[in-house]
Amino acid sequence: MRNLILISVIALNLISCQNSDNIEDIVVIGGGLMGSSTAWELSKYGQNVLLLEQQDSIYTFGSSFGEARISRSLGPKEDIFSFLQQTSVKETKYLIDFLNKGELQELHSMQDIYTTAPVTYIYTQSQLNEVENLLTGQLDKYEYASTKEEADEKFGMKISDTTMVIREYKKYTGTLNPKVLIKKLHLGIIKSGNRVNYNQKVTSLKKEDGIYKIKIIDNKTGTIKTILSKKVVAAAGPYNGILVKDIAPYFSHLISPKRLFLSFLKIKSDKYDMLTSEQKNRLISSYPVAYLNSEIFYSMIEKFDSNQRPLLKVGGHFLRTEIKELDEVWAMQLTEQEIQWSKENTADYLDKLDLPIKSSDLEFDKGYSCVYSLTKSEIPYVTHGLKNITDIDSSFVLVGGMSGIGAKGSLAYGLFAADLILDNKNDSFMYQKAKTALGFQRLMEDIQDIEK
Repeated sequence: MRNLILISVIALNLISCQNSDNIEDIVVIGGGLMGSSTAWELSKYGQNVLLLEQQDSIYTFGSSFGEARISRSLGPKEDIFSFLQQTSVKETKYLIDFLNKGELQELHSMQDIYTTAPVTYIYTQSQLNEVENLLTGQLDKYEYASTKEEADEKFGMKISDTTMVIREYKKYTGTLNPKVLIKKLHLGIIKSGNRVNYNQKVTSLKKEDGIYKIKIIDNKTGTIKTILSKKVVAAAGPYNGILVKDIAPYFSHLISPKRLFLSFLKIKSDKYDMLTSEQKNRLISSYPVAYLNSEIFYSMIEKFDSNQRPLLKVGGHFLRTEIKELDEVWAMQLTEQEIQWSKENTADYLDKLDLPIKSSDLEFDKGYSCVYSLTKSEIPYVTHGLKNITDIDSSFVLVGGMSGIGAKGSLAYGLFAADLILDNKNDSFMYQKAKTALGFQRLMEDIQDIEK
């Protein structure tokens, strides 16, 4: 009888150990820039983390899709977004060093991700106070043309009397390549001994007895399974609201996905080849650009073709439309009006650069529909969720609400999320200022607003 009891105890202990081993420490849901950055930062801290991504290893759709996003640092004194961009640059350097560690030669470089280039900002005279606030005590290198004469002299630009131009010069401002950065983040996660599981679509996220139950369907095999985790980071972009509906339903009211379009334009080859070397250099050095008007036209060079002709990526930050089916929005084609808007605004900017290129000289190469996840203030969240009405759920963090401002600071958002889930402390002034702007206190205020 004693032996039978002993065998039963051993069996129960084995089952208990097996179940414990099957519970993940931390699961990050979403393998785009935010989720990948968070999983990497957790890996950097030596944590056991599993990253789940519904796409394959080749990233084919998402708000960070493509080969160029503007990376800019210029901001007023104590600007949190400048801080996030610079923090992300520092964290990226650490990632590159980690990937090169132990290699016989340097296989990775910052230049794989960043293309340093002047960033051009165009303002109107009605924004003079904003410009003065931006430039007061500014430490980053810049040039400012407050009149059309100065714009012509400094930048070779032809602008109106009501326009002002600022150009920012800083290492690793210009553009960054999301496609390459995501790939390197995954390499860093795997090299740390952690896992990136692709084709894993999370269909349900619940919490029972302090443990998260994550239901997954394998997009390739159709296999359904449930995994358990002690902690979860939700970084699923526009899918966050649906993902966390059972554990944090308020986020579906606080974050609203909207469609935006991106156009990719070419200058007709015969027209581009007619440009002088000076004109081509002026064009290239004048991208990326952000025209801070009511629509916020922005454009950058996505890449160069085999003949070194630029492919221009064009969008409008405030040209947002409703989404009927989130899974289908990525395949939506651009309308003729959206294509025409892209051509006309690009031609207008090229005219400001004093280049002989008209709208009819531009060819539409392709289009892409992406999604911004909008909060009321258009400031993202990196925050714990609620355990009950007022208490913090320290085992859950959401990273979301990226209204087109996530890419440049992606590793910084990941760092904040990792620090939250691990309860790491950082008392520096700018860190705390950013944490307050992104975090739990603001979440509580926003929840109270929707309950009124």
